[in-house]
Amino acid sequence: MPLINVMVIGQFSMAIISFMLVVMVAYQYKVRFHFDTGSIMWSIVFSFFQALNKSFVVDYSFSTYHNNFGCFILQIVIGVLFSYPMFYLGKLYMTQKLSYDLMRTVTRSAHKKIDYWQVLLLFLFVWIIFLCIQLPINISNDGIDELQQFASYSQLTSLEVPLNNHHPVFDTMILGVLFKIGLFIHDNFAFGILFIALVQTVMNATSFAFVVYKLIRSDVNKLLKYFFSIMTLFSPMWLNLNATIVKDNLLITPFIFWFYIFAQLIIDRKKVTNTVFSLFLLLSIVISLMRPNTFYVVIVSLVSLLLLDGNKIFRFKVLIVSILTTATVLGYNEALSRTKIIPAKNVEMLSVPLQQTARVLRYNRITLNNKEQGIVNNIIAPSSIKNYNPQVSDPIKGSYNWNGKNSNFNKKFKAFLPIWLKLGLKYPKTYFNATYANIFGYIDVINRDSGQGQVLFTYYDISSKVAKSFNLKKDYISQEQVNNKNSMAHQFIKVLNAPIINIYQNMGLWSWCLSYVFVTSLFHFKLYKRETILVLPSLLTLGTLFLSPVNGLNRYYIPIFLMLPIIVISLKVINTKLEKNL
Repeated sequence: MPLINVMVIGQFSMAIISFMLVVMVAYQYKVRFHFDTGSIMWSIVFSFFQALNKSFVVDYSFSTYHNNFGCFILQIVIGVLFSYPMFYLGKLYMTQKLSYDLMRTVTRSAHKKIDYWQVLLLFLFVWIIFLCIQLPINISNDGIDELQQFASYSQLTSLEVPLNNHHPVFDTMILGVLFKIGLFIHDNFAFGILFIALVQTVMNATSFAFVVYKLIRSDVNKLLKYFFSIMTLFSPMWLNLNATIVKDNLLITPFIFWFYIFAQLIIDRKKVTNTVFSLFLLLSIVISLMRPNTFYVVIVSLVSLLLLDGNKIFRFKVLIVSILTTATVLGYNEALSRTKIIPAKNVEMLSVPLQQTARVLRYNRITLNNKEQGIVNNIIAPSSIKNYNPQVSDPIKGSYNWNGKNSNFNKKFKAFLPIWLKLGLKYPKTYFNATYANIFGYIDVINRDSGQGQVLFTYYDISSKVAKSFNLKKDYISQEQVNNKNSMAHQFIKVLNAPIINIYQNMGLWSWCLSYVFVTSLFHFKLYKRETILVLPSLLTLGTLFLSPVNGLNRYYIPIFLMLPIIVISLKVINTKLEKNL
């Protein structure tokens, strides 16, 4: 139901497709719908947040409903009527009252004959063609920051831009070395950038082809096989990512294989050899160093494996992986702290309280005494308040005069906490609006355009910045190429919003699906502990996104996108084994 008298075709198609799916399943399995308390509660919660999201899409607050609360209630009622059948079918499936044939198909012998290398060649062929179409390679702002530390042609690093851990040094070193190898092969800046793009494309193809290969050979429903395989191969998100220099690329391959082994440990730990366990340890360390918040996801996920069974040998191996991963990461951070490498800013982890305070200062008439105002000014520059962005915390947290010393910030922030708490008690509604405006894109199913960035990386018009940063004699990209890339980005966005395709890209949809599986399994943990543990890493990742500086950004959601097909395969295997046991 349109909130501001505007019907978006992407939203409408999502609704129609969902309705047709419910009708098809209900008809095929002769489902008769009855009142179910659990399903109605899920529907109410789901519909409440979707109605709330529609207001936040308009002006990042609940104010759209202020003069028409009845409209808010009507939106929820429509949502309940629409979503109840879905949650009812979900419960039937989870409790084995709906045939497992819903997720099953007879695997054709032709699929069994497909080899991994055939899938890999297909990925390489398609992705390299699209890589060439997008030349010259995109360089994100983050990529520029990292590569500047390796800009010198005569030495490994350029001391004009000292190494810093704002972007993980481990990741920066890998990018820098690849850049230097490209320059060694052909002493040309553009070729060095192209070399990185080629390496990351081949690496990504290797891991994505592995997932699709496993998906094709599994007993997962044919429709799901085609859906995930085609989206993985042709989604503009992945095609655009391959042609962009950014740190997220290096995380993809190790993360996919880490989660695949994690799923294998859940499905059948006896088939996981000591060699694979050693690889699992290595991957746990690598992805923890590449993305710091992933470290917490890894450790909690590893600890959850201890709940699988009481086998002492298995528990010992898991504990060894957990301890060695933790020790390595802590030792690595301690070693960095003893060098001249500039540490990561602690302020980067505090988007929520800073955004809340900035919104109060911007939209509420408050009076602070001189001491309190001085304490707030030590954390948030007064001039930055006018730049407050409800969906991005960078303008606020970036205003702090850091000077490379976290100890000074920690003292100032400790003094700031009582004032933050005082404002929160006085303006709880403003605090809620500030927090929800920074996260709703990750749970919004209805509005595909909520949040930041419809496509992973549209081209940044930074050709002059690139030339200046790396002392190039001419711009890295011409104005004509800039125009062509911007035009291509618009075409990517159209594809992303097209019916069917917009389902795969819908972060909110997958967040709710994963949450439903996790919560339902958790309530029946003894029976569904494998399902609970399987989706735990995705829910932990989603939790880190709620604390992230940007609302609804596709690239932050990459780990969850990577886990989805493996979760589908693993759930099918778990359910098949359970059905046989029953």
